[in-house]
Amino acid sequence: MPESSILWQNEAKTVVLLDLPRSIEEAQYLSDKQMLPGHEPPDTTAPFRRLICSPAPEQPFVTPEPKSSDYAQPAISPAAQIAELMTMASVKSALDEISTSYQGPWCLPRLTSKPPAPVESKQIATQPEETAAPPKSTSTPTEPNPPPKATEDHSIIPTNQVDNPDSPYTPPTSHPLTGPFPPLSQTFSLILLDPPWPNRSAKRKRSSPAAYTPLPSLSSTHSLLSSFQITTLLSPDGLVAVWVTNSPRFTTLLLNDIFPYNWGIELVAEWTWVKVTSRGEPIVSLGSQWRKPYERLLIARKKGACAGAGGVKNKVIVSVPDIHSRKPNLKRVFEEVLPRGYTALEMFARNLTAGWWGWGDEVMKFQGGEYWAQEEVVEGEEVVGPEGDLQENREEKTAGSARLEEDIAGNLSQIVQPG
Repeated sequence: MPESSILWQNEAKTVVLLDLPRSIEEAQYLSDKQMLPGHEPPDTTAPFRRLICSPAPEQPFVTPEPKSSDYAQPAISPAAQIAELMTMASVKSALDEISTSYQGPWCLPRLTSKPPAPVESKQIATQPEETAAPPKSTSTPTEPNPPPKATEDHSIIPTNQVDNPDSPYTPPTSHPLTGPFPPLSQTFSLILLDPPWPNRSAKRKRSSPAAYTPLPSLSSTHSLLSSFQITTLLSPDGLVAVWVTNSPRFTTLLLNDIFPYNWGIELVAEWTWVKVTSRGEPIVSLGSQWRKPYERLLIARKKGACAGAGGVKNKVIVSVPDIHSRKPNLKRVFEEVLPRGYTALEMFARNLTAGWWGWGDEVMKFQGGEYWAQEEVVEGEEVVGPEGDLQENREEKTAGSARLEEDIAGNLSQIVQPG
């Protein structure tokens, strides 16, 4: 197995530098943690599959800011403002810790294209964060090409990958589900959700071939999430993890409504995914009014459930982003807090994880052969990340840290008002 997706983490495992493409590549294979005692160890002899990626961004993105000084930000509560400042402070602290404790590259070499093939193959967009995400709708499923066959229980039978290398690939013992969410008798140690939150930016990009349709409103989001019987799907000591955007109203919906009243769970930890350039700078300024360089994962468990050894800690997970909306696969990180032989379900999935169940209208989207290459293929591979002059890299990190301090101080001055 090639180099681990975890490039560095501190002793407490509260700050993690993760390679995003490698995390998805690793997730195509079973791990020792998924094996029960007495079972055969996972097969490590199969050729390693490489993910086709966009080039790693070297510079922060230019984010347009309000042109008028009279622009008023949407009103948010003081508690939400304080929570945002705390997140910004934890992000700065994490980046500082990586800068002082780790001198390696911020990401691994990437495979950015496939070698010429005798038949035409599909191409993916190569501009990170500027390309709309694949559809993540909750209505009629779309079919990969060639379409997989669906069984009566909504699971998918993969097409023959030998006859057609571009057909969808199904990792070992994964269970893809499509269509309306089916009743399941299985319970899960982990349920991971990435809902299609209402998003104006996504609506503006509907003309893009890769655009997705977000939910239209907060009420429709509430209706959809509350319809899932999470309580019956979750094992007694299991975890629920929900990706949430930086809109305070979505966090409020989860913490004050969906979690306690619909799913019977309570928050136990928050993981923050920070997107940085290949030189370790936040992909956009922390002080940006319209966009943040991080997303959050809220982690909860049933009320009164056993916390396990040490429980789940808050984390900051740092990685260089890939194509827009492609998140890191956190299987390896979750396995540090899950029991041996655990079971997992990902909802609103657009790719599969070995040994996990996955449900979504486009659950096979990124499993298509056009997104993958075998390990021996090296054409199109580029080395990204800081190289050679480590002193120059350390100076860039120091400059980035100073900018983070200015961003936090500027936001704090807007909140603290004379009494």
